[in-house]
Amino acid sequence: MPARALTTLWREGGAAGCARKLSAATRMGLPLLLGGRRTAAGVGAYFDLVTDDSRRFYGDNFHFGYFPTGSETLAEAHDAHTDLVAALAQLGEGQRVLDIGCGLGAPAVRMARRHGCEIAGINISREQIRQGREMIAREGMSDRVRIEHGDARKLPFAAGSFDAIVCVEVAGDICVSAADKQTLVGELARVLRPGGLVGFSDLALHSPPSKDDRRILRAVFYDDGSELVSDWPAIFSAVGFAVSGQRCIIEQTLPTWERVREIYTGRDSELARRYGASIARRTCARIERIPEILTRLGTFPVFAARNGPSR
Repeated sequence: MPARALTTLWREGGAAGCARKLSAATRMGLPLLLGGRRTAAGVGAYFDLVTDDSRRFYGDNFHFGYFPTGSETLAEAHDAHTDLVAALAQLGEGQRVLDIGCGLGAPAVRMARRHGCEIAGINISREQIRQGREMIAREGMSDRVRIEHGDARKLPFAAGSFDAIVCVEVAGDICVSAADKQTLVGELARVLRPGGLVGFSDLALHSPPSKDDRRILRAVFYDDGSELVSDWPAIFSAVGFAVSGQRCIIEQTLPTWERVREIYTGRDSELARRYGASIARRTCARIERIPEILTRLGTFPVFAARNGPSR
């Protein structure tokens, strides 16, 4: 970790905060160094590491924005993405809803308020759970939104526990191997009541990325894109879900990167102070590459999936 970043961590978080970040950086990096690929524990460590800075620059949501008109702010587009997936799941008053990969719980708070439901969230990042519980309490929503640490591939809930499930752009993070994808969807089918709906969105790739593409993607996402080549509607159908309302919103998510660039451009001196000028420049240069890569290789399926008969 660069000296400038360590100095910033020490100043803001003291010894304990610095130790947490160094631990997360180590746990994130070792799987790539030793095995050449992500692990679930590494994904959790990645989000432990980036949560503070992501909140500082982008707010409390950790998904792409959805820009139906293209003129939305990033915050408005984050909310629009949440609302789109909630509509696909047909959330309603009194429902018990599961939020897969819930982040801090900001989408869950919005959904619970708008739709009158109770939401349980699960997340592999302990740091996001810690900070998210504090945020949920400040919002006065602890009685309606509860989040806990866990692995969505092995959900700690009984069969048929939920009326609906939302999965807002997290499946690619959760699934670190091809086999994980069917495992994840099988778990959704198990804990969702028969006839219940999943509202789903995720970034996917329709073609494998090149070596150069993988380098850029890994630097920005902690994921080189190799496991993002997925046909999610087909996976849900194979598990027994009935898929409907399918469409691709990749074009409506790409303005996310223009908004991110605007944030960094407007706060370039802060970036340089926190990380050093060279890291700030490299970060911005990599982000400039993302829209071209996703335009060429990306897809962003959104759909509703209705659970089949009880298994």
